[in-house]
Amino acid sequence: MSLRLGWLEKLAMLVPGYRGYKRRELLREDDAILRRYVADKLREASKMLQDAAEELARRLGGQAVWLLQQPGNPVQALNDYARKLYTLAGLVENLELGYSPSFSRIKVQEEELRKLMEIDNRMVGYTSVALETARIILGQARGQGWFDVRLLQTIGETVTSIESVVEERRRFLHGGGAVEQGELGKI
Repeated sequence: MSLRLGWLEKLAMLVPGYRGYKRRELLREDDAILRRYVADKLREASKMLQDAAEELARRLGGQAVWLLQQPGNPVQALNDYARKLYTLAGLVENLELGYSPSFSRIKVQEEELRKLMEIDNRMVGYTSVALETARIILGQARGQGWFDVRLLQTIGETVTSIESVVEERRRFLHGGGAVEQGELGKI
Protein backbone atom coordinates (compact mmCIF):
# COMPACT_ATOMS: atom_id res chain seq x y z
CA MET A 1 0.00 0.00 0.00
CA SER A 2 1.22 3.52 -0.72
CA LEU A 3 2.79 5.25 2.23
CA ARG A 4 1.97 8.83 1.28
CA LEU A 5 -1.60 9.90 1.73
CA GLY A 6 -2.77 13.48 1.66
CA TRP A 7 -4.64 14.87 4.65
CA LEU A 8 -7.94 14.63 2.80
CA GLU A 9 -7.29 10.98 1.97
CA LYS A 10 -6.37 10.27 5.59
CA LEU A 11 -9.59 11.91 6.71
CA ALA A 12 -11.60 9.95 4.15
CA MET A 13 -10.03 6.70 5.43
CA LEU A 14 -11.91 7.30 8.69
CA VAL A 15 -15.27 7.12 6.93
CA PRO A 16 -16.79 3.64 7.34
CA GLY A 17 -17.39 1.95 4.01
CA TYR A 18 -14.94 4.19 2.20
CA ARG A 19 -11.86 2.82 3.97
CA GLY A 20 -12.00 -0.59 2.27
CA TYR A 21 -12.66 0.99 -1.11
CA LYS A 22 -9.67 3.32 -0.71
CA ARG A 23 -7.33 0.51 0.45
CA ARG A 24 -8.27 -1.53 -2.62
CA GLU A 25 -7.73 1.50 -4.84
CA LEU A 26 -4.26 2.08 -3.35
CA LEU A 27 -3.38 -1.58 -3.94
CA ARG A 28 -4.47 -1.27 -7.58
CA GLU A 29 -2.32 1.85 -7.97
CA ASP A 30 0.69 0.14 -6.38
CA ASP A 31 0.20 -2.85 -8.66
CA ALA A 32 0.07 -0.59 -11.71
CA ILE A 33 3.30 1.13 -10.60
CA LEU A 34 5.00 -2.25 -10.16
CA ARG A 35 3.90 -3.44 -13.59
CA ARG A 36 5.01 -0.15 -15.17
CA TYR A 37 8.44 -0.64 -13.57
CA VAL A 38 8.65 -4.20 -14.96
CA ALA A 39 7.57 -2.99 -18.41
CA ASP A 40 10.19 -0.21 -18.41
CA LYS A 41 12.95 -2.67 -17.49
CA LEU A 42 11.80 -5.13 -20.17
CA ARG A 43 11.92 -2.32 -22.74
CA GLU A 44 15.41 -1.41 -21.53
CA ALA A 45 16.55 -5.03 -21.96
CA SER A 46 14.92 -5.10 -25.40
CA LYS A 47 16.83 -1.97 -26.42
CA MET A 48 20.12 -3.48 -25.23
CA LEU A 49 19.55 -6.64 -27.28
CA GLN A 50 18.67 -4.54 -30.30
CA ASP A 51 21.83 -2.45 -29.81
CA ALA A 52 23.90 -5.62 -29.50
CA ALA A 53 22.46 -6.99 -32.75
CA GLU A 54 23.20 -3.68 -34.52
CA GLU A 55 26.74 -3.63 -33.12
CA LEU A 56 27.38 -7.17 -34.34
CA ALA A 57 25.93 -6.41 -37.78
CA ARG A 58 28.09 -3.29 -38.02
CA ARG A 59 31.25 -5.16 -37.03
CA LEU A 60 30.56 -8.05 -39.39
CA GLY A 61 30.06 -5.71 -42.33
CA GLY A 62 29.45 -7.70 -45.53
CA GLN A 63 29.37 -10.97 -43.63
CA ALA A 64 26.31 -9.75 -41.74
CA VAL A 65 24.10 -10.11 -44.82
CA TRP A 66 25.22 -13.71 -45.24
CA LEU A 67 24.83 -14.45 -41.52
CA LEU A 68 21.32 -12.98 -41.35
CA GLN A 69 20.22 -15.39 -44.08
CA GLN A 70 21.36 -18.44 -42.11
CA PRO A 71 18.68 -20.23 -40.08
CA GLY A 72 19.05 -19.88 -36.31
CA ASN A 73 21.75 -17.24 -36.48
CA PRO A 74 22.53 -15.45 -33.19
CA VAL A 75 22.12 -11.93 -34.57
CA GLN A 76 18.59 -12.68 -35.76
CA ALA A 77 17.88 -14.39 -32.42
CA LEU A 78 18.87 -11.16 -30.64
CA ASN A 79 16.42 -9.21 -32.80
CA ASP A 80 13.69 -11.79 -32.18
CA TYR A 81 14.17 -11.69 -28.40
CA ALA A 82 14.31 -7.90 -28.46
CA ARG A 83 10.89 -7.91 -30.16
CA LYS A 84 9.52 -10.48 -27.70
CA LEU A 85 10.68 -8.48 -24.68
CA TYR A 86 9.21 -5.29 -26.11
CA THR A 87 5.88 -6.99 -26.80
CA LEU A 88 5.90 -8.57 -23.35
CA ALA A 89 6.52 -5.14 -21.80
CA GLY A 90 3.35 -3.79 -23.39
CA LEU A 91 1.41 -6.84 -22.28
CA VAL A 92 2.60 -6.55 -18.66
CA GLU A 93 1.93 -2.82 -18.50
CA ASN A 94 -1.63 -3.23 -19.79
CA LEU A 95 -2.75 -6.16 -17.66
CA GLU A 96 -6.09 -5.79 -15.92
CA LEU A 97 -6.05 -3.77 -12.72
CA GLY A 98 -8.34 -6.03 -10.74
CA TYR A 99 -10.96 -3.30 -10.77
CA SER A 100 -14.50 -4.29 -9.87
CA PRO A 101 -17.28 -1.73 -10.17
CA SER A 102 -20.04 -1.70 -7.56
CA PHE A 103 -22.45 -3.80 -9.61
CA SER A 104 -19.93 -6.12 -11.25
CA ARG A 105 -20.63 -9.85 -11.07
CA ILE A 106 -16.96 -10.50 -10.35
CA LYS A 107 -15.74 -8.78 -7.18
CA VAL A 108 -12.02 -8.35 -6.56
CA GLN A 109 -11.46 -7.96 -2.83
CA GLU A 110 -8.41 -6.72 -0.92
CA GLU A 111 -7.06 -10.23 -0.27
CA GLU A 112 -7.23 -11.03 -3.99
CA LEU A 113 -5.50 -7.75 -4.85
CA ARG A 114 -2.69 -8.66 -2.45
CA LYS A 115 -2.37 -12.05 -4.19
CA LEU A 116 -2.15 -10.26 -7.56
CA MET A 117 0.68 -8.14 -6.13
CA GLU A 118 2.48 -11.31 -4.99
CA ILE A 119 2.13 -12.77 -8.47
CA ASP A 120 3.33 -9.55 -10.11
CA ASN A 121 6.29 -9.29 -7.72
CA ARG A 122 7.68 -12.51 -9.20
CA MET A 123 8.04 -10.71 -12.53
CA VAL A 124 10.55 -8.31 -10.97
CA GLY A 125 13.11 -11.08 -10.42
CA TYR A 126 12.74 -12.44 -13.94
CA THR A 127 13.00 -8.93 -15.33
CA SER A 128 16.25 -8.37 -13.44
CA VAL A 129 17.68 -11.53 -14.99
CA ALA A 130 16.64 -10.39 -18.49
CA LEU A 131 18.13 -6.94 -17.95
CA GLU A 132 21.44 -8.22 -16.58
CA THR A 133 21.76 -10.84 -19.33
CA ALA A 134 21.06 -8.22 -22.00
CA ARG A 135 23.65 -5.95 -20.38
CA ILE A 136 26.25 -8.76 -20.55
CA ILE A 137 25.42 -9.53 -24.20
CA LEU A 138 25.72 -5.86 -25.16
CA GLY A 139 29.02 -5.53 -23.29
CA GLN A 140 30.45 -8.60 -25.02
CA ALA A 141 29.22 -7.42 -28.44
CA ARG A 142 30.86 -4.03 -27.96
CA GLY A 143 34.06 -5.36 -26.41
CA GLN A 144 34.71 -8.58 -28.32
CA GLY A 145 32.59 -8.22 -31.42
CA TRP A 146 30.62 -11.34 -30.47
CA PHE A 147 28.83 -12.79 -27.43
CA ASP A 148 28.35 -16.07 -25.63
CA VAL A 149 25.37 -17.53 -27.51
CA ARG A 150 24.46 -19.63 -24.46
CA LEU A 151 23.10 -16.41 -22.98
CA LEU A 152 20.25 -16.60 -25.51
CA GLN A 153 18.94 -19.61 -23.60
CA THR A 154 18.78 -17.50 -20.43
CA ILE A 155 16.83 -14.81 -22.28
CA GLY A 156 14.47 -17.42 -23.71
CA GLU A 157 13.84 -19.02 -20.32
CA THR A 158 13.22 -15.61 -18.79
CA VAL A 159 10.66 -14.71 -21.47
CA THR A 160 8.90 -18.04 -20.88
CA SER A 161 8.89 -17.48 -17.11
CA ILE A 162 7.37 -14.00 -17.40
CA GLU A 163 4.74 -15.32 -19.83
CA SER A 164 3.93 -18.01 -17.27
CA VAL A 165 3.46 -15.42 -14.51
CA VAL A 166 1.21 -13.35 -16.79
CA GLU A 167 -0.90 -16.42 -17.55
CA GLU A 168 -1.09 -17.32 -13.84
CA ARG A 169 -2.26 -13.78 -13.10
CA ARG A 170 -4.96 -13.98 -15.76
CA ARG A 171 -6.20 -17.30 -14.47
CA PHE A 172 -6.24 -16.08 -10.88
CA LEU A 173 -8.11 -12.90 -11.77
CA HIS A 174 -10.71 -14.78 -13.78
CA GLY A 175 -11.28 -17.54 -11.25
CA GLY A 176 -9.10 -20.25 -12.79
CA GLY A 177 -6.65 -20.44 -9.89
CA ALA A 178 -2.91 -20.69 -10.18
CA VAL A 179 -1.08 -22.38 -13.04
CA GLU A 180 0.11 -25.85 -12.11
CA GLN A 181 3.87 -26.42 -12.15
CA GLY A 182 5.00 -27.23 -15.69
CA GLU A 183 1.76 -26.00 -17.28
CA LEU A 184 2.90 -23.11 -19.44
CA GLY A 185 0.31 -21.47 -21.67
CA LYS A 186 1.09 -19.52 -24.81
CA ILE A 187 0.19 -15.86 -24.72
